[in-house]
Amino acid sequence: MTEGTLVYIFKGTQVLLAMKKRGFGQGKWNGAGGKLKAGETARAAAKREVKEEIEVDVTLAEPQGRIHFHDPGGKEWLVHVFRTEEYQGEPRETEEMRPQWWPVEAIPYDQCWADDRVWLPRLIQGKKFEAEVWLADDGSLQKHAVKELPA
Repeated sequence: MTEGTLVYIFKGTQVLLAMKKRGFGQGKWNGAGGKLKAGETARAAAKREVKEEIEVDVTLAEPQGRIHFHDPGGKEWLVHVFRTEEYQGEPRETEEMRPQWWPVEAIPYDQCWADDRVWLPRLIQGKKFEAEVWLADDGSLQKHAVKELPA
């Protein structure tokens, strides 16, 4: 199983999403993040990926959520999802991503991964969660299960 991270930065009633410009997820709005390197903690990987992808330093607590992804080819991911309001620097476009602030009520879900609709509202509300997601070949959502965890 591959482990990864996603980080969502909030400023008031806005969330920072970034348009993936190349590679896996190209053309989709998402949080910054990526794979853990050997021996790296989820928090360290999340901080490194945010710096690489949008040139911002973040302060992170424990992950607020965990998502177990299953794809049709049998590959599985465990993604640690972080939420923060503590960051330094201005988000900047890189070769990898183009960041943009969005009002939380105007998130372009039709341009995000299909599963974002089922768990991202919980993250926005500050709720802890675990999710299991099965994706189809085209990236559409086949089925899902989400449970909220005690704070």
